[in-house]
Amino acid sequence: MIIIDLASSYALLLWHMLWPITFGLALSALVRSYIPADTIVRRLGRNHLESASLSVTLGAVSSVCNYATIGMGHTLREKGASWSNTLAYMISSTNIGISMLVAIYGFLGILFLEILVVTAFGFITLAYLIAIVMKMPEPAAKVSASIGESGHGNPWEKACSFFRDDLNMTRKDILVGLLVASSVSVLMPSSWWQLLFWNAREHGFLAWLWNGVVGIIIAILTFGCSIGNVSLAAVMWWNGVSPGGVMAFLLSSLLTFPMLRMSSQYYGLPVTIRQATVLFSSILLSCLLMDYILDSASIYLVRSNTIAAKSGDGAIITLILNLVTGGLGLLMYWQGKGEDGCST
Repeated sequence: MIIIDLASSYALLLWHMLWPITFGLALSALVRSYIPADTIVRRLGRNHLESASLSVTLGAVSSVCNYATIGMGHTLREKGASWSNTLAYMISSTNIGISMLVAIYGFLGILFLEILVVTAFGFITLAYLIAIVMKMPEPAAKVSASIGESGHGNPWEKACSFFRDDLNMTRKDILVGLLVASSVSVLMPSSWWQLLFWNAREHGFLAWLWNGVVGIIIAILTFGCSIGNVSLAAVMWWNGVSPGGVMAFLLSSLLTFPMLRMSSQYYGLPVTIRQATVLFSSILLSCLLMDYILDSASIYLVRSNTIAAKSGDGAIITLILNLVTGGLGLLMYWQGKGEDGCST
């Protein structure tokens, strides 16, 4: 029956997604609790290699929630960070954050993770440069609000609060993303994916361009957060969607309507349109470049469903990881409830 297939598919995805998400959120929270964010922010006002590196690093260890990322980006702007550094932070936070990378590795393996990281760095570099060329406006004023840090409590207490805040903000998107992915994997045949996304070998550059645009549009319409999109990206990958199409989908979480609406409230419509233009063009160009590199290097990509294929020792390892990280997650979530909250 369809209902049984949907339920079993959802349970399987949730089971194999549990340890990567929990471990990633916990590790991110622990790292962030030791990072002196205010000290870093004071060095992000100018556009150079050091400030760009700091922005990417801060993003990689900060909250994975898209709403928190947009809010943090706004705070960075008000504290004097340049637009290029702010975008580098936001892109890093949503695409190469610790929890995101762990989830990608646990779900799709090392090769996909390597492709994502290379494409994401291309995305960051292009967005950084395009924002400079477009001369995005300077912040109107600077404020002294704290960024991502609790004014009290030891690092462990702050880490627990970070973990609880991030899980509360992302769990709905994660669960909905798993539901969409499981439903699509059961109800949508492979032929539909092949119809929606063109075969790159038959159409070449036009296929790369089309697949990149379609991937971005699907991300915008599904409204998912970055980590919540991993499961659907996996289904797309297993069904033969071109690398550029899958990457464009994964990298476009900052272009969803809720994110654009939030940006509009912070910066106004004209600036939001320019920001969306920078993000859209950077995503598309980076995915086209990645498709070209893979095609030129004749890299063979394995498309097997690694989740369904896991059995025996793999199933035992997944069980152990879920028990260990699940226990850690429960402990941090419980102890985090006594804090005021640390997310921005």
